[in-house]
Amino acid sequence: MFASVILCTYNRAHLLERALRSLACQTVTSEQFEIVVVDDGSTDGTAALCERAGRDLSNMRYVAMGKNLGLAAAGNRGLRSARGEFLLFIDDDCIAQEGWVECMTSSLERHPLAAGAIQSPVSNYIKLCHNISQFHPFMKRRTEGWTGSIAGANMGIRRLVLEELAGFDEKSKVPDMELMLRARLKGLRVHFAARAVVIHDPDRTSLATVLKNASEHASKTILLRNTYDSLLHTPFVLRSPGLILLGAPLIALMVTLKIYASNSGLVKYFWTAPLVYAQKLAWCWGAARGLRENQ
Repeated sequence: MFASVILCTYNRAHLLERALRSLACQTVTSEQFEIVVVDDGSTDGTAALCERAGRDLSNMRYVAMGKNLGLAAAGNRGLRSARGEFLLFIDDDCIAQEGWVECMTSSLERHPLAAGAIQSPVSNYIKLCHNISQFHPFMKRRTEGWTGSIAGANMGIRRLVLEELAGFDEKSKVPDMELMLRARLKGLRVHFAARAVVIHDPDRTSLATVLKNASEHASKTILLRNTYDSLLHTPFVLRSPGLILLGAPLIALMVTLKIYASNSGLVKYFWTAPLVYAQKLAWCWGAARGLRENQ
């Protein structure tokens, strides 16, 4: 089946170029998939980069949004522009391994939604800690099977399913998570495709940036956790800003321990636990802030 790789980007040309190079080295031929780059209003030379890249990538198309409308709107534009029956999503700060398109497509031939595996650079302590904290459910050593979550950095969905779900919710601040939850409410399950691997290599290299990212992510996702509490079995403590802050040290500790206990492959990186714990403390702060701002 023909696949469309949808890559939404905004002012990260230096990372986009690397992602495109990885998509040029897939095990499937360029006739079997297309690359749809959706430029969400970049002003940093992304258009010029795509023009140059298009000379070597015959299966790449550049779609300009004109102005910055957000990730969900860009994803929906990618859906409308794509020709494939299988839609593969990857972030611009990711590097697709050679078999990524092939393995993700294979998973979608059997399942309506697929979550791919995420690897991390191990030479940079902060990047490794950030990836373990945010993407531990998708770390490569997990085995194939059903999973309860998905990450927009590496996910796939059949076109028919995404159209039936009416695309991404453009009012949502975390459209990938919101889409997955709506899909699960309709009885759809997400398959973890362990062999569909990308390396998440962001330009976050300082303690301040990863703690800020954890806090901001929590302020956006906590509302979804409570909206879909029956589906996610959200604990009552996560419904009160005061209780979250009061219990933050214990919440962060329990979550950190669970991360390493649930994936034996992460135990070898036990020395990352202090910064992972710090990120979970920042998550608690952001979650409490998100609830207060929406009360």
